[in-house]
Amino acid sequence: MANSPQKLLLTGAAGFLGQALLKKFHAHYDMAAVINRTEIDDPPDGVEIVRTDLSEKKAVNELVRTQEPDIIVNTAAWVDVDGCESDRKRALKSNFSIVENLINAIKDSRIYFIQLSTDYIFNGVDHPANVDDGPAPLNYYGRTKLMAEEYITDNYARYLIARTCALFGMPNRGQTNLINYFYDSLKAGKEVQAPEDMYANPIWVENLAELLLEAIQKGYKGMLHLGGKDYLSRYEFARIFARIFGFDKDLVKPIAAIYHKRPARRPRYAGLNVEQTHEKLDIPLLSADEALSAIHDRMK
Repeated sequence: MANSPQKLLLTGAAGFLGQALLKKFHAHYDMAAVINRTEIDDPPDGVEIVRTDLSEKKAVNELVRTQEPDIIVNTAAWVDVDGCESDRKRALKSNFSIVENLINAIKDSRIYFIQLSTDYIFNGVDHPANVDDGPAPLNYYGRTKLMAEEYITDNYARYLIARTCALFGMPNRGQTNLINYFYDSLKAGKEVQAPEDMYANPIWVENLAELLLEAIQKGYKGMLHLGGKDYLSRYEFARIFARIFGFDKDLVKPIAAIYHKRPARRPRYAGLNVEQTHEKLDIPLLSADEALSAIHDRMK
């Protein structure tokens, strides 16, 4: 008789990253997808949808008690970097309190806890961050995500913290992101401005889902950096997009980040050093060219 699949609880399942993980993971686990207000576009068959407010301690305790998961993957977060700067109470509640509640609910268990974090816990002064670099966030979003990391490492042992950077991919239904902004603007013959002095190694959300699935199946613990293969400026990324999608590359205009004023500071050299990830995981980290070509093929 075959072993029953492990029970995996996915929080933030209606988000951009959460929905990508749900599509990739559901064939491998007995899954419960936790949502609050936002609905999942097309939930896979057999996935239990659970609506709960993870910022409420009692609700989280009850969730863990009734679901009895073997694995928890937490993607629940408020990732609006500028929004976090102006509404710090909401940022703290969304990015720290939820993690605090989850860890407290499982602290006496053997549950494998996976936290999705960010390159924005680092200051990005001169290079993509190494796994063991000292954190120094430039904005409140990064501070709340760092607080979550520290709470996990101080209070729980069976964890994997997967830091990510510059996620991209086709948006969920009714949402917009960089990909459809580039597509709609360039298709209409409009100029697109992109900073030529801000860097990262953007990762396709579907590549990230594959990598994270492998890491979980291998039971990795500690810190893991999940970024794309290429380290490039936002301007270079936009030019690659224009070329692959057959648009006029000259519509992409370089600007200096200083002219792209926003409420929250961003690291100039964001992104993550992924050398250790190459060594640990078999699935390749895709280049921007490879990932954007795959997206283009699906849109034909």
